[in-house]
Amino acid sequence: NYRSMTSTVNENVNVLYISRRSAIYGTEYMVASMQPLASQAGVRILEQGGNAADAAVAVAAALGVTEPFSMGVGGDCFCLFYRAQDKTVHGVNGSGRAPQVLTIE
Repeated sequence: NYRSMTSTVNENVNVLYISRRSAIYGTEYMVASMQPLASQAGVRILEQGGNAADAAVAVAAALGVTEPFSMGVGGDCFCLFYRAQDKTVHGVNGSGRAPQVLTIE
């Protein structure tokens, strides 16, 4: 039911511009996607102690269900992430096709 989907994210009703989408704000984190239910999945992960990567996986999985025409297993993946241990930014470009005989080694 809807009440089980409540979270600490609040809808901002004092928005000064016209938008078709709900404007939301947060004080500890932010999750954004094309589909509010997918964003909510990411928020739930963060509220349960997950990190940004965990939330991104949850959003991607939820988008595969809520917008299967836009997202799914086997799609491209782009990611920039900050590693706090050594203060570096890393990037992943998971686009394009993979060779059929490619192995993890």
